[in-house]
Amino acid sequence: MPKMPPEIYGAIIDEAHRHKLRVLAHVYYLADAKGLLAAGVDALAHSVRDQAVDRELIEGMKARNTIYLATLVRDESTFAYADGPAWLGDPFFQEGLLPGVLEKLQSTAFREHSAASPDLANNRASLAMAERNLKTLYEAAVRVGFGTDAGPPGRFLGYFEHRELQLMVESGLTPIQAITCATHNAAGFLGTDFGTIEPSKRADFLPLDANPLADIRNTEKLAAVWEGGKPIKPIAD
Repeated sequence: MPKMPPEIYGAIIDEAHRHKLRVLAHVYYLADAKGLLAAGVDALAHSVRDQAVDRELIEGMKARNTIYLATLVRDESTFAYADGPAWLGDPFFQEGLLPGVLEKLQSTAFREHSAASPDLANNRASLAMAERNLKTLYEAAVRVGFGTDAGPPGRFLGYFEHRELQLMVESGLTPIQAITCATHNAAGFLGTDFGTIEPSKRADFLPLDANPLADIRNTEKLAAVWEGGKPIKPIAD
């Protein structure tokens, strides 16, 4: 697909800022990320995946307090089904599926179709680069948020948030660093009154039955869901 010319995305960013709106841009290439940053973009959605991020991008993002949304699970989903990912057998994943979806994902035909993609090797390499760049940016004190790109077929809302946390930890972040990106940092960028538990903020939180700092997969062990200071009854009840 043709890329949006800098004069177009620059005008969009300028106009949005005049209306006090923030602009997030989808990226893949380092050069495009630098161009958008120079134009004043507020967030880079998806990882830089063509090459390692460099000092120029790092310093530019820090100077502008630009936030970075890695969406690692989005990249994993482009090749995972060719391998039959372990999380297909995760009961927590399975509980959120509509009838027939799991059978399709586990079928030989679907796996073979996924494995036949001409982009398979490139997609694997993209995730590996994305993971390295996330670690580099985080350690350089660039503001990191949270996202999944879930919603299209094969990208599952609800479960992919948990899987994104797992991939962030696999990239080298600690569990508390990944959780902070998903809560404090993401909510702060959006300008909301949630994201941390403190006076004057919405009481949206998820009590767990196990410590996620010991194992990030423990975020799946939900004991309850609270929204706006009130417990939300499980659907099964």
